[in-house]
Amino acid sequence: MAATVAQPQKELLRQLLKVGRWTNESEIVRYGIELVRREVERERLSKYPEGTLAKCYKQMKADELAEDAAWSEASLKAQAVER
Repeated sequence: MAATVAQPQKELLRQLLKVGRWTNESEIVRYGIELVRREVERERLSKYPEGTLAKCYKQMKADELAEDAAWSEASLKAQAVER
């Protein structure tokens, strides 16, 4: 399979080859395709559509919100101790 790239991408490929991480342009293109595949896969596995968590928080009762706040505070304290 052949692919056509615009001049700015050709220049970028040349610069990336100079870094030494890849030995040819095909390796760079394959690497880029793999990154796109991973991103698409992550999007497919996303557990919550945008806005879902906000809707859940709006439905929480006062005692649930207080408990959530307490857990958040405890988590922040634990992170501060770890640093």
